[in-house]
Amino acid sequence: MITVHSTLQEVIANPMLKGKEYMVDPGLDDFLAEALNGRRFSELKFEDYKTYLPDWIPEDIAEGMQYLLEKCEKKKVLYDIWTEEEMEDEPSRKNTGIAAFPLEEKKKFVLICPGGGYFSVCAQQEGYPLAKKLNEEGYAAFILQYRVAENAGYPNPMDDLAKAVSFILEHAEKFNVETEDYAVMGFSAGGHLAATFGTENAGYKKYGLPKPSAVILGYPVITMTEKTHLGSRENLLGKENQTEASLKDFYSVEKHVTEAYPPVFVWQCEADSTVPAENSQMLVSELKKWGIPYLHEVFPGSAHGWGLGTATPAFGWLERAVEFWKQVSVAM
Repeated sequence: MITVHSTLQEVIANPMLKGKEYMVDPGLDDFLAEALNGRRFSELKFEDYKTYLPDWIPEDIAEGMQYLLEKCEKKKVLYDIWTEEEMEDEPSRKNTGIAAFPLEEKKKFVLICPGGGYFSVCAQQEGYPLAKKLNEEGYAAFILQYRVAENAGYPNPMDDLAKAVSFILEHAEKFNVETEDYAVMGFSAGGHLAATFGTENAGYKKYGLPKPSAVILGYPVITMTEKTHLGSRENLLGKENQTEASLKDFYSVEKHVTEAYPPVFVWQCEADSTVPAENSQMLVSELKKWGIPYLHEVFPGSAHGWGLGTATPAFGWLERAVEFWKQVSVAM
């Protein structure tokens, strides 16, 4: 049984995850190297994460990891999205994929993009707990492992997101999901990825995919301009391109909202210590301008990374997001 006293090593030791460890390990050893003082992130008990990542919620992480292992015991959960040939052609595609959590009955699906500054994919906090809750709400859920760190250069993460949507739609019968009215969800840098997918210039339309019926965002990076999260911008655009105005504009979501943008649910803390709250505000301003349905929730404090948000002021946001999605789907 996985609890807050468990470690990531205990999860990864499960034979079902052999060769797919990257689907659960956020790869934070280098990022936290000084603080860890010789230890590895995977050696930490979930309850000790609060020392290094104070906004992460150990109870949610433990439940998400337990849910993953339970599902792995019953059926295949982890899938490659690129073929062997495609991965041979471009080796950086190898550490990508989806974790699939379909339901017995045919349902709509949500594709989740965890955050991590385009440096890592923090599915422990912003993936598996959300998939479990979405299943409980009656939706199929998929978690995307996209290219990050040295492989994060544009358009790689978006290629992965588009490939994942194509893969799910192509295997809709296998996954028992509806092919219409799907949603994309993202957090922090993963929120930038999900929000960008809602644009026509760099997202769904560019890849010839159906438009998502909703974009659901938690404390997202939106802009690549002054109020951006610098680490996300450096990893996505490259350090050498930080002054390239046309590139920053191309990947600034607020500059590409049109009447065709999907409905949006977005939430963030009012004094977010990592991604300036102006990011959500910029997006909302454009949504309002273009008459796009949206719901914007703002919570007190400076937290960043709450994920599901259990026992925080944001708790219940997911149920409200689902209700918003239901309403806009009916309206469309």
